[in-house]
Amino acid sequence: MILHCDGNSFYASCEQIYRPDLRGKPVAVLSNNDGVIIALNKEAKACGIKRGDPYFKVRDICNWRGITIFSSNYTLYADISRRITSIYLEYAPDIEEYSIDESFLFFDKCNWSIKDYYEIGHDLKRRIYKEVGIPICVGAAPTKTLAKLYNKKAKEHGGVFVYNASEVDSLLEQTDCETIWGIGHKRAQKLAWYGIRNALMLKQMPLSDANKLLTCQGFSTVQELNGIRSIEKVTREKKDIITSSRQFAIKVYDIETLECAAVEYTELAVERLRQQKSECQAVQITISTCNYYSEDTSSQYSNAAIVQLPRLTSYTPDIVRAARMALPHIYRKGYGYKVVMISLMQIMPAQYQGWLWIDPKEDIKKHRLMDAVDQITEAYGRRSITLAKSYTKTGWEMKREFLSPNVTTDIGSVPIIK
Repeated sequence: MILHCDGNSFYASCEQIYRPDLRGKPVAVLSNNDGVIIALNKEAKACGIKRGDPYFKVRDICNWRGITIFSSNYTLYADISRRITSIYLEYAPDIEEYSIDESFLFFDKCNWSIKDYYEIGHDLKRRIYKEVGIPICVGAAPTKTLAKLYNKKAKEHGGVFVYNASEVDSLLEQTDCETIWGIGHKRAQKLAWYGIRNALMLKQMPLSDANKLLTCQGFSTVQELNGIRSIEKVTREKKDIITSSRQFAIKVYDIETLECAAVEYTELAVERLRQQKSECQAVQITISTCNYYSEDTSSQYSNAAIVQLPRLTSYTPDIVRAARMALPHIYRKGYGYKVVMISLMQIMPAQYQGWLWIDPKEDIKKHRLMDAVDQITEAYGRRSITLAKSYTKTGWEMKREFLSPNVTTDIGSVPIIK
């Protein structure tokens, strides 16, 4: 059996953990630079707003209906996700973190009853809400596709819904094809054209027809609806290119401010490089005005430069130095820049190998320094220790007017009880 666990209105629920005054009230979360609504709870949906609405268009509705708005706080969300995953690992011998708010828990060698899985599901719900503060739903079924469906239906069954072979066809008959994982709106329309209007009809579809109409993905979906596992666990592969970038809140004209942004984004990229235990031998820096839709083409400019490093490395100062050296070669005075993007390339698994022209003791010192930086970052939060250059200019940072404190990763933001 596979359990699919999903956090309810995850981003909004994370914001409510340390704001008990907002529980049961409408909450919405905005995208980068406070652009559009990317998450909202059921109370906010009931107010008439929806995901994808530009905030400037619904600002008055939010104020009128008392919807609390938050800027996206991915540091908080990632930490809450890690806490939930640690609880999942206590229950399941094998899990797949499908996204920041949902996971598959595999119980392949457990010959348990339906009642047992209901007990596990409710125990998971209780523990995660009590210990983390996030409400979840749990769906249990023999395949990932069915587990996703049972999770969607769990809200109608007390938050936990478990597969029963004698009842599954009745459930599928009441489910439209678009609801099934991997089908979507366009494929559902295509299926309707051929007379397939619900999930039971999709399940009974000949595999040859499924492969012809929906390609190999549809073939797998039909098998999964029949209880045959066809979509296996996905293991996260190491990235071949690591990119770090954000759009600025304001246009940046001077090179020194661009350099500050480049330093910060390079640090973040190299941190992720070390997290996957890799090293790189090239860094690319890209700058852009991003005003592609402006009729004034003279205000548009973008350029990039690649710097080859003398050796594979994950030492932040060396990679930052390379990016800073490349910036003056692509910078053009007079343009208002909105983006600096750093890309780490030619990535290989980290393995200590001395270099002919460098004292091995220097390499050991660099590795120890980066280990110390990573430990401090893990203990006190991102940007708790950083290169001084990234703080010499401010004001360019991403617009986040409604940002909540990082109460779980920043010691200075921990709530004080008086």
